Amino acid sequence: MFHATPLAIPGLLLIRPDTVMDQQGWTSAVYNETALGAVGVHDRFVDDRIIYADKSGNVRGLRYQLAPASQATLLRVLHGRLFVVAVDVRRGSSTFGRAGTATISYMGSEQFYAMPGFAVGWCSLDNATQILLKTSANTSPELMRGIAWDDPALKIEWPVSPEVAEVMIADTDQPLLAGQQDLL
Repeated sequence: MFHATPLAIPGLLLIRPDTVMDQQGWTSAVYNETALGAVGVHDRFVDDRIIYADKSGNVRGLRYQLAPASQATLLRVLHGRLFVVAVDVRRGSSTFGRAGTATISYMGSEQFYAMPGFAVGWCSLDNATQILLKTSANTSPELMRGIAWDDPALKIEWPVSPEVAEVMIADTDQPLLAGQQDLL
């Protein structure tokens, strides 16, 4: 069973699965189509990746994919802590350009969900952070787009300053949201 808390922007959820303890440790669900559907997540996830951030302050910028490969995203931390951001990039949305954030951790077992139409990024808060990333569409390089992680118009309070952030190379030259032509 999952418990979902809506974040400040519709389409973003903080999800907590039940954890079952026994004499050997514990178990916790990551994905169950029926149980997630009960809390409002109806996407089918088709691509799983494990991402490793070696240092605290590693930043993956704000990325999204265009239709027909728009992606819902489900993130869970396998080790460490993660600051997660999702920016609404749906032009007709009443929350267009607004960012929702959350901190998730291995110890808290939280998951961060963003429906299609959000650019998602994160910053590792611990050394050796491991992340499970599930998406509802395969990565399509020709449809992948990005937004500058430090775009001042987004007013994101990142836990790391631009001077010390270790930004992924692919995210260093992304345009500001205002300069985007290809939005959903």
